[in-house]
Amino acid sequence: MEMDWRHRRMNGALFSILMILVILVLVVGGVRYHQYRQAQQAPADETVALRPDSAHSYAALSYSDGSATLSFAVDSETDQWIWTDDPTFPLSDTTVEEICTMLTNLKAQQTIMPDKPLEDYGLDNSAVYISAQRSNGSTLRLDFGKSTTDGKSYYALMDSDPAQVYIFDGALVEKLSVAIYDMAELPVLPALTEKTVLSCTVTGAAETTITASAEGTWLSGGKDVTANESVTGLLKQLELLTFTKCVDYRPSDEAASICGFDAPAAVVEVTYQADTGAEQTMTLSIGAKSVDGTGRYVRLGGEDAIYQLSAEAAAPMLTLAQNGLGA
Repeated sequence: MEMDWRHRRMNGALFSILMILVILVLVVGGVRYHQYRQAQQAPADETVALRPDSAHSYAALSYSDGSATLSFAVDSETDQWIWTDDPTFPLSDTTVEEICTMLTNLKAQQTIMPDKPLEDYGLDNSAVYISAQRSNGSTLRLDFGKSTTDGKSYYALMDSDPAQVYIFDGALVEKLSVAIYDMAELPVLPALTEKTVLSCTVTGAAETTITASAEGTWLSGGKDVTANESVTGLLKQLELLTFTKCVDYRPSDEAASICGFDAPAAVVEVTYQADTGAEQTMTLSIGAKSVDGTGRYVRLGGEDAIYQLSAEAAAPMLTLAQNGLGA
C-alpha cells in the first residue's frame, strides 16, 4: 500500500508538471501567433508596399539635415520615387537613389561602447537623422551627432539603441543637405540651332525680330543682319540654351513679383521646326538678377515654375531687349 500511495503522488506531480508545460507552450504559441497576425494586418498607411517587380530596395525615406525635413516614397503604380509633400513635383531620383545605395552599403568605420554621456557625442537630442523603410517593411534609423575631430565622419546611433555608438563616413550626412529644388528634373528644351530656328522675337524696352531666309541668312526689317554681333550672340546662346536650376516650383504671387515677373526684363519668343517637322513656339520670360548673382530668373511658356538661366545665356537677349539691333 505504501508503494501505491507514493506512485499516485509521483504520478500527480508529473501530471501537474506536464500540464504546466502544455499551458506554457500554448501561451508562447498564442503570443507568437498574435505577433504574426499584427504584422500581417498592419494598417496600409503605416508602410509603403513595393510592386513585386520593383527595382527598389527601399520603399520610403524620411530625413532631416537639422534645418529641413524631406520625405520620399516609391509610387506603387509607377515604381518611381516621389516627394510626398508634392507628388507632382518633377523629382530627379539621383540623390534619393544615391542615399539608398549608401544605406545598402553602410559600414561603420568604428563601433564604440560609450563610456561617457551621449551628449558628449552630440547624440542626446540629435536633429540630423534618416529613417528608411526597407522593401520587407522593416525600418533602419540613424541619428547623427557631432563630427569627429577630423571633421570627415560623424558619431551616430542605429535604431535608437544607446548601447553602441557608431562612426560613419560623412558622405551620407552631406547628401541629407541637398535641397529639394536641387533635386528637380529640369525641362528638356528644344534643339534651337540655326537649322531649326525659323524666327525669334525679343521684346523689352525695344522689340527686335529676326527671321531665317531661304538663302540661309537672317533678316530683320528686310535687312540682312547675319553678321550683327547681337544676332550671332543670340543664336549661339539659343543653341546652348539650358536652365541651371529650379528656383521655385510653385511660387506665390509675391515670390514671382520679387523675381521680376511683374515686368520682365525681356520676353523671348522662338518659332522653330520640331523633329516631327511641325512648327512650334517656345517663350521665355526673363526676370530679375538671381540672388547669388550668377544669372537671371526665367519662366518657360505659361509655367508657374521659376528656373535660373546663366548670366552668359541671358546677356544677348537682355541686350536686344534693351537696345535692339542698334546696340
